[in-house]
Amino acid sequence: MDLAKQHAGTVTAVLNAVNAYAEWVPVTDLAKYGLIHGCGSLLSYSDFRLHACEFFKVICQRKRPVDVAVAEYDAAMCNIFQVLMNISQQFLTRSGMQPSSIDESEYEFASCVCETMVALGSSNMQCILADGARTFQFLQQMLEYYQHYKITLHFQSLLFWLVVLREPSKSKSIARVSGDNSAAGNSASTGDLSTEKKKGVSVFVTDEIYSTILDVSFKRMLKNNGSATSGLLEIWSEELEGKSDFCNYRTKLLDLIKVIASQRSVIAAAIVVQRINVVFGDANQATKSPQVGLAAYVYPML
Repeated sequence: MDLAKQHAGTVTAVLNAVNAYAEWVPVTDLAKYGLIHGCGSLLSYSDFRLHACEFFKVICQRKRPVDVAVAEYDAAMCNIFQVLMNISQQFLTRSGMQPSSIDESEYEFASCVCETMVALGSSNMQCILADGARTFQFLQQMLEYYQHYKITLHFQSLLFWLVVLREPSKSKSIARVSGDNSAAGNSASTGDLSTEKKKGVSVFVTDEIYSTILDVSFKRMLKNNGSATSGLLEIWSEELEGKSDFCNYRTKLLDLIKVIASQRSVIAAAIVVQRINVVFGDANQATKSPQVGLAAYVYPML
């Protein structure tokens, strides 16, 4: 690695070339010839980590081809998963214990890692679902990103949760279509397989995760017109993200809230009631968390 630092320009040029290959070379070949291992080792070095992370992001955006050896492909993606999870956990641990020690370049790298993990979970979730402990660990890390102080990390995770939490609704649609077209045996089989995979994701999304996502979502619904920070969260501001994107961001937050409300209406109603009580400053009523009486009133707000 010391030699690599002496030839940083050459290493960077090689990484740029490798990133181009990552767009079309079979993932199994990238693993076979050591490119995944090599780029993974560069994630720990500030001079090369962004370029190396870009390599993994390009791969994770690709979906498993129909003509590939499934076991070899999934093994390669699981290897990438482990590399990303290790780097991600290091950042989240440091960020939680010593946030003042992390500079903007590290946040930029963490944003790239989080974006890569979102791509992995969105396009290759079947590789993660093969192991229950691995799935739970992945969802916990994505939840930490959603709760994170930095708006950029929170926003990347928002895109992931929209994909994951929409899947149960999509699976119902697939099941209905498969049922209506039962004569098409192959299509029905594909629908059943897809449905099982999507149910597999939802099994690991606990009520606590739903509640946490809702709580964070409501706190971030506001746009900060003054300071870029509010309490323990970096709130969206024009200085941070520009003037035109807040409506798009808030729309995504509302979409996520609606999805959760459709799947866990009681939890959603309880959180909304708590938020209303906080706004009105009624702390005693907030601790009681009434769910039934106001549920019919609160639900349309979602």
